[in-house]
Amino acid sequence: MEKLLNGKLALVTGASRGIGAAIAERLARDGADVAIHYGQAAAEAESVAAACRAHGVRAEIFQADLVELAEEGGAVRLYAETMARMGTPDILVCNAGTGGFGPVRELVPAEISRVLAVNAGAPLLLAREAARHMTAGGRIVLVGSVIVDMPVGLRALYAASKGAVHAMTGVLAQELGPLGITVNAVAPGVTATDRFKSGDMSRAAQVMERTALGRIGEPADIAAVVAWLSGPGSAWVTGEVVGAHGGLRGL
Repeated sequence: MEKLLNGKLALVTGASRGIGAAIAERLARDGADVAIHYGQAAAEAESVAAACRAHGVRAEIFQADLVELAEEGGAVRLYAETMARMGTPDILVCNAGTGGFGPVRELVPAEISRVLAVNAGAPLLLAREAARHMTAGGRIVLVGSVIVDMPVGLRALYAASKGAVHAMTGVLAQELGPLGITVNAVAPGVTATDRFKSGDMSRAAQVMERTALGRIGEPADIAAVVAWLSGPGSAWVTGEVVGAHGGLRGL
């Protein structure tokens, strides 16, 4: 199989588990070296790195707390360490994020600030670093959420943070297009991560009924879309938010 990402280096945030791990492994399968960011789960990150190396690529792990990543020093340090140890990324995938679920009447300023910083501020700071160092042909892929377009209660804060991701995608694409860098986002639907499987499964049947393809998505489904947006086949696509939800018609 042709490896479309041979010679490329990808930095993937939140890659120790779930969708992020699947993205890292898919990019490695396609030939990219991978810088795997993790927050606390070092052992899991190293396991992902080992799976990536099995494809014959370089893979190293990089630690940064999510809140730190949303601050000036954290984003700069992660990018600088990646460049020092592996080279300048050709691909940046901003997957790391946090929840923000609960009644709006119970929201407190500290939690609002934290979720907005981690889910929107960190990708923006990392995109800034990419803009400073990435060369023509670079790819930035952000991870948004179907919740932005399919509202459901108890998700106001999370939706606000992911809505910001969707909004910045188009703006960054306009700004970085002249540099030869594309910027797109993926908006996953309900996906069978470990967190999903350990939660309330009572609505799974309803979600499948409302999904054109009749099943819950897998992390590999999202990773395949990210891989396409990271590769040469998407060179004429930028500023887009690609729904990856199997034809979900509502939550």
